[in-house]
Amino acid sequence: MMVWRIGDEDELLTFSGKRQTCSHQNSSSALARSSTTTPALPVVRIGVSKKVSVDLRRIPGLDALSDKALIGFLKVVVEINRDPLVLSYRDDNRLTNDGTQDFKLRMGFGMHAGWAIEGAVGSLQKVDATYLSPHVNMAARMEAASRQFGVSILMTERFVELMSIEAQQHCRKLDVVTVKGSTTPMPIYTYDTFQNQHFPLLQAPKFSSLSLGHILNAQAKEYDVELWLQDKDLIQLRRFATPAFREVYGKGLDAYITGNWDEARTLLKNADRIMTENNLGGDVPSQTLLAFMENRQWTCPLDWKGYRPLTSK
Repeated sequence: MMVWRIGDEDELLTFSGKRQTCSHQNSSSALARSSTTTPALPVVRIGVSKKVSVDLRRIPGLDALSDKALIGFLKVVVEINRDPLVLSYRDDNRLTNDGTQDFKLRMGFGMHAGWAIEGAVGSLQKVDATYLSPHVNMAARMEAASRQFGVSILMTERFVELMSIEAQQHCRKLDVVTVKGSTTPMPIYTYDTFQNQHFPLLQAPKFSSLSLGHILNAQAKEYDVELWLQDKDLIQLRRFATPAFREVYGKGLDAYITGNWDEARTLLKNADRIMTENNLGGDVPSQTLLAFMENRQWTCPLDWKGYRPLTSK
């Protein structure tokens, strides 16, 4: 788990207009938004019985922080497919079975935003500094569900909302789901990362693309939103998610959500075909929605409300 800490209650209450004495609970940005109709703002608990809503989007610089959190993970995805030392595992016969198998390392990330209790948890024998909250659990559920959708990064709408407009434009909405322990529908998103390609090595001292260290150590004031259109790694990762593909998938998703499953079936099959023609093995998010509808004989249930339970825990 990684946490990008926004601030504690005293700091966040500055942006709520209701500055009061707070308990020992702290807020963090390990995590993000959970309604398709009425936006649910992250809540800071005051004392033991009161609640104050704080719109995190009002916090200066948080869009840059959120962008860099995503970029940090995207750079990890690139480096595990570029760094020669890391890639040496592919030559190990214990993994490749003398070259007859194509073993490749893949990592999945879940991203959400919200509050958490920050502190030491454990016993006299073992104490860990950690974060506990339903929002921490949500981030973990997104990471687990990334396997189900076949993507490297799965983000909740609450996290995506905090990013810059420029970053949001490159994220793809995949589905609307509910998770275990919650009945609130939540849109989920990804940043498309196509990893089966060659990533050019970075050249020192001139970097053709920002390195992971540069991104993680940069200050908010140094962040340039044009990075999404300039960084070669970010562009190369999403290069097959063309505007035409995203339009077809988006229309298919809208038809699926609104209950027009005949149209959704046609459009999502077209989206999957586009990725098949690019030798990518199809589009797993499209395949996931198609499998869900097929299991119900392509007939939208009478009680359909535009979302489904997420099976991953």
